[in-house]
Amino acid sequence: MQTPLPSARTSAGCLAGCSSSPSGLSFGLTPLGRLERGEIPGPLTGRLDTGRVAVTGHSLGGAAALQAARQDRRFAAVIDLDGYPRDPGPTSCPQPVLGLTQAVTPVTDPRYLPRLTKVLELSTATSYRLTVPGAAHLTFMDAPLYLPPVPSMVGSPGRTESPRVVAATTRAFLDSTLRREPGPLADVLSAYGDLGVHHP
Repeated sequence: MQTPLPSARTSAGCLAGCSSSPSGLSFGLTPLGRLERGEIPGPLTGRLDTGRVAVTGHSLGGAAALQAARQDRRFAAVIDLDGYPRDPGPTSCPQPVLGLTQAVTPVTDPRYLPRLTKVLELSTATSYRLTVPGAAHLTFMDAPLYLPPVPSMVGSPGRTESPRVVAATTRAFLDSTLRREPGPLADVLSAYGDLGVHHP
């Protein structure tokens, strides 16, 4: 007996709920694997490559992405968009990680960047932390497109530059880690801010 795909309503609810749940992120990968193998019929059957999946999240979702990658080796890369690692003690991540962060300000938790840096230093794959100048916490999502251009909320890069920076840096990281495209990833990333590279 084949399990039907969830309805659009159920899928949307799952995706909303999965954004901050490491187990939910892994759970979402399982039916995609079934689609890839042809076990579930649909327009994506045979068109997916679940061997090259990155787990990504913003804020609490970024923390969940790090934890999901530690728990599920099916994820080949991790992108943490300004998320504070929430596990009790920093532990290594076996996949390459890109952490995009805002600069530390007086209102930033002073433990944030040292804790993220520790996670990256412990990682068993080359990982990167890029601090984007002028960024705020909401810079790393679509908020600059619809919120008022208040720098304390969405950062100073602005409505078009914020999404462009996030898209360019994540694309370069994914092209390098998932597609194995040659080239100096560190050089590309460092054009967008202060880069730290952490080798195993």
